[in-house]
Amino acid sequence: MNSNDMTLQLFHLISLFILLFYILLLLYYWYYWNKPEPDRNFEFIDKPFVSVIIIGRNEEDNIQKCINSIANNNYPDSLFEIIYIDDYSTDKSLEILRDIKYKNFSFYELKNYLDNEDINNYKKKAIEIAISKAQGDIILQTDADTFAGENWILSHAMKYSEDKIKFVTAPVFYKSGNSSLQQFQKYELLTTMGVTCAGIKSGLHYMANGANMSYRKGVYSSSASDFASGDDMFLVQAIAKKYPDSISFLKNTEAIVYTFPEKTLSGFIRQRLRWATKTKGYDSLAMKSVIALVFLMNFIILSNIFLILFLDYRQIYFTLFLLISKLIIDILFIKSVAGFFKEKINYLNLVISLLRYPFYIVFIGVLSLFVSKYKWKSRVVR
Repeated sequence: MNSNDMTLQLFHLISLFILLFYILLLLYYWYYWNKPEPDRNFEFIDKPFVSVIIIGRNEEDNIQKCINSIANNNYPDSLFEIIYIDDYSTDKSLEILRDIKYKNFSFYELKNYLDNEDINNYKKKAIEIAISKAQGDIILQTDADTFAGENWILSHAMKYSEDKIKFVTAPVFYKSGNSSLQQFQKYELLTTMGVTCAGIKSGLHYMANGANMSYRKGVYSSSASDFASGDDMFLVQAIAKKYPDSISFLKNTEAIVYTFPEKTLSGFIRQRLRWATKTKGYDSLAMKSVIALVFLMNFIILSNIFLILFLDYRQIYFTLFLLISKLIIDILFIKSVAGFFKEKINYLNLVISLLRYPFYIVFIGVLSLFVSKYKWKSRVVR
């Protein structure tokens, strides 16, 4: 056996080990996603006052639907308020905001609270301002391009009947179209929701989505990050570190918030690059390890595909084994999560999306290491 054969065998062995760890991780997530919630008989007598905060920039097409869905919630008008912070919009957002007449709605312009625009994390500043205006002990946060169900506020408020709860994150899902890009985003989000829930329920790691999360006003940390994105992730990790066992995933269909996928490939890449760059700031070893394992699994898949060009049929068989094994465990997990959202799976679209995923995740992962600035909503940030 020559050195090249030994090197290839070693690489194959490493590939199998990474596949094994990946399968074990997905089975771990699958178990905790499906693990029943413990019965808790907490009384919900006195409803808390809830301050709903929304940060928006150039959302003229979504503001009205978002605000209407919240204002029409089945929660006493006297016990919630909606605070909207406009982040230097250049479209007709302000005109729409001025015409909204709900008595418990107010909006503020970020530009009136900053001396200049020479900052990086505009959203963090806007959140701080919104919280300073909030009357409630419970802060319920969403985005301007979302809409919620009629019991959204109530479902969050009920979680705080349990005194130890400091932070709640809840499901987000796409109202997506039928394009291959939108289908890809749908399946990716299903995976993310499952991983978020399982990570929190198991205590392995903590994730959140700023489009649907709530927290006690007193635990908000304004120094969570200085990245242009990721306030949700940095906040939940900071709270979890200070208050162990205080984080909850609200696995309730009444709590789902709906948003929209990116329509163009360029917009999709910019969004994912924005999300990827914030991972540099995570201080959770478990979170970093999971990200590294997922990246390595997909990198290994691409590497073995590439080796087919130079090796014989045995490399094809080995690569197919890796691909099929990964497809099976991914489909098992995504199918389980899709059931909660009552989402029918088109298995052809799902398989196509999963086959594209290694190319996407490796491309974004590598690019995020070298990109320090990017453009988002007509603004250059880092």
